[in-house]
Amino acid sequence: MKPEELKIYADFMKEYGLEYLEVKKGDFHLILGKKGTIIEEKRFIEDRPKVDIDRIVEESRHTVQEVENIVYVKSPLVGTFYRAPSPTSPPFVEQGKPVRKGDVLCIVEAMKVMNEIKSDHDGIIKDILVKNGEPVEYGQVLFTIQIEK
Repeated sequence: MKPEELKIYADFMKEYGLEYLEVKKGDFHLILGKKGTIIEEKRFIEDRPKVDIDRIVEESRHTVQEVENIVYVKSPLVGTFYRAPSPTSPPFVEQGKPVRKGDVLCIVEAMKVMNEIKSDHDGIIKDILVKNGEPVEYGQVLFTIQIEK
């Protein structure tokens, strides 16, 4: 930075009676203070919540995620979602109806293999988030279950 550029900032401080001036512009960072003035270094940190990346990665690996008394049942694989064992059969579960641990919730077909997705909890089906015959991704939430405590 050239002396004439510094003078602009010094004159600004003098004009407004400032004892401390900090300027940030891109990679440029300038701190000016009057002689004899005690300046404490201030760091401005954005107010962001602390994120535990390891916990998020670990949760994403599970096919069930629990938050308070709601369980999110996720697809353990990529495939096609089916609510019933056949087109003429009734669905395995219905929204608002109870489900028991071990009950089949749905089938996810992958490469002509029918994979049953079972409940790990007793509770009530709050939401069915995928329509019959739709493709699903690994980790996609299929159901929310309100668990019994």
